[in-house]
Amino acid sequence: MLQSYEPKKHTIVTKDLLLNLANEQQSRYKRRRTIASLDAVQELRLEHLNILQIDYMWPLTNLVKLKLNNNVIEKIENLDSLKNLCELDLSFNRISKIENLEALTNIHVLSFYNNEIETIEGLDSMQHLTILSMGKNNVLDLEHVVYLRQFKELRSLQMVGNPCTERSGYLSYVIAFIPQLMYYGYKIISDKEREDASEKHRRALSNIIENEMKKQKELEAAKEAEEKVAQLSVAYVEYLDEDCLFQQMFDRDEDGRNIAKLTTEIEEIYNQYKKSFSEVCHDLYELGLKEEDRRREEIQALNNVIDNRLSAATERARKIMDSVKSKREEIRVRVKQTLREAALAADEADLDDETIDEIDKLARQLSIEFNDYASVVWTKLMREETIVHEQIEEMSTMFEANIGDMVTEFLEAAQEYFSQLRNLETEYYENLLPTAMTYVNSLEDEDKSPFVLSITEDKDALNNCLAGSHYMHVQVIDDRQDRMIKRLKDWQAKIIQNLHEDENSRSRNHILEISHFLDHHKRNATVAMLLGQQALEADEDENENEDEEEEGSSNIDKTSESTDQD
Repeated sequence: MLQSYEPKKHTIVTKDLLLNLANEQQSRYKRRRTIASLDAVQELRLEHLNILQIDYMWPLTNLVKLKLNNNVIEKIENLDSLKNLCELDLSFNRISKIENLEALTNIHVLSFYNNEIETIEGLDSMQHLTILSMGKNNVLDLEHVVYLRQFKELRSLQMVGNPCTERSGYLSYVIAFIPQLMYYGYKIISDKEREDASEKHRRALSNIIENEMKKQKELEAAKEAEEKVAQLSVAYVEYLDEDCLFQQMFDRDEDGRNIAKLTTEIEEIYNQYKKSFSEVCHDLYELGLKEEDRRREEIQALNNVIDNRLSAATERARKIMDSVKSKREEIRVRVKQTLREAALAADEADLDDETIDEIDKLARQLSIEFNDYASVVWTKLMREETIVHEQIEEMSTMFEANIGDMVTEFLEAAQEYFSQLRNLETEYYENLLPTAMTYVNSLEDEDKSPFVLSITEDKDALNNCLAGSHYMHVQVIDDRQDRMIKRLKDWQAKIIQNLHEDENSRSRNHILEISHFLDHHKRNATVAMLLGQQALEADEDENENEDEEEEGSSNIDKTSESTDQD
């Protein structure tokens, strides 16, 4: 009788499943401890479990090695939390696309053997990739070879079983274009194979290298430009060193660009405007850099003075605190000495009540004396801290005034430069209007371009066009000025706020430190603590003496036994 076929149920990944497997898969040297938390797991095998969906990976934050091979996984997902993962095995699944692996920057070993992948992609973040297994997939084109050149640590590649490997010369192509490879298909690449491949693809390889160098230079230039903008942003003069602001005005103004090209005379007016505008921007840029240097020097001067004051205050406080330790030690020694003298006077008998009362009285007197001393020290340290805090606040107030003056001076000067830019824009507009009007009026209708026709369709069209262009340019200048003022004012307010908050926090913490320190020593200078410490030390001394006596007696007995044997 034929039995009905029941497909195997898919396994759902849960916390209990992961914990059970983690404990089962421990090496025999670690079996004594039970793993109770998933963040303690470093290696995990989820093999042959008919898993369809990758799930519940987020608690495995310290996982280093993960095997998900021989399942029915169709999509890579939910691996973002595995930032420490070094080895990932997804072989023998149903994956068709490499995706969602951007967070796995520490991967060294990666396997997609026997899947349904057509394109090798999505690995850009894995710059430490060393071993890649892509055998038995559906990769057809050769673009993956150039793509894999970027992984400079790649040493082993497996592509056997893909349609692309059936192409003539595929192996030599791989060897030539991925020179960092040492193994292909788990076989070492010989020097002869490497030389032959390089010679065979010499021209194509040369073009690739040339393009890579060009791209690298472009990336370096872009990075340098970004760093420069970031540096200039601190001075609030980014994009003011060249003609960036000028270009920004005309990038948004297509009509303005068209009008500037109408005649040679208008082009000359435009070029002169651009030159004068850029010169003013550069002067503002230079001023911004100088003012940033001044602000930075002022901040550094304040930090140096504060550090010196705090260092001197810390040294004074340390000496005072050392005196507290010395005073407490002095009291401890006096109590200990009194107890010893009393014990000797009693001739190893128990101390009488009168002697005990005298010792207790002395301990009480010394404890009160220490508490009074600690109170004096507390007052002195608080006075020191108050003086330092007031000095720093006073310096902060002076700094606030100096920075305020610097910011105000710079913004006033900057506003003057922006006024010059607006004046240049107005002058350009006033010079452009009659020149453009004369030109368009001199043309016959049949000689007018579509743009000229659009600005001459009525008597106010050209005026409106130029006025709109002028308004747009002034708006760009005003926006840049407003942005500079706002950012600098925000910086000023933030640095002053941080300065006062940091000092208040430092002062509070120091006061708490002083209080904790003195409270600790007061607790250890109470009558009970003083007498208890001495009693404990006396017992220890007595035990040591008894041990010495027993050891001596034992040695005597051993000597006697030895003599008897002789």
